[in-house]
Amino acid sequence: MALAACSHRTAQVERAMVLPPMAQVHAVESNQRFLMATPIHDPDPAFPVDARLEGELRLCVSFVVDADGEVQDIVADREDMDCADPVDAAATPFVDAVTATLRSWRYFGAAICTFPAGIDPDSDPRCDGAGVAVDAVPIRLRYTFTFSAERGGRVSRKVAHHDVGQMSTISALG
Repeated sequence: MALAACSHRTAQVERAMVLPPMAQVHAVESNQRFLMATPIHDPDPAFPVDARLEGELRLCVSFVVDADGEVQDIVADREDMDCADPVDAAATPFVDAVTATLRSWRYFGAAICTFPAGIDPDSDPRCDGAGVAVDAVPIRLRYTFTFSAERGGRVSRKVAHHDVGQMSTISALG
């Protein structure tokens, strides 16, 4: 009987935008509309090649999208107890991967649109009508990045059947 095994690791990254703790709220007037920052380039971070992870690691990261749509002031934190400690050595490669990726993200920046008297802000959701003043504003966003890894693989056994002189293959996923 010959036994061949190959093991692989399944790694994935999921992300979600969440409300920052103690989020600052800005009121808009009845003749104004807030336009949320919209991502135009936001790839997922790569799973760090040399990282050791069994199970899951959740990073919480906040950053500012400035008026030009660039990401600034990236901070990994532990404001939520479900978040990994960003200064823990095991988290370092994941923090580095997220930080490097966030530096490449680009947005259409957030803005406050002020409409002329008599114009309903709901009638112009893109704020591109005549007389509309668009003022870009920075905004702080918060994301969670959940990295997960599982060991798995395929084991293949070749079994000799002496009575018929044939080989058959038995495969199992594990």
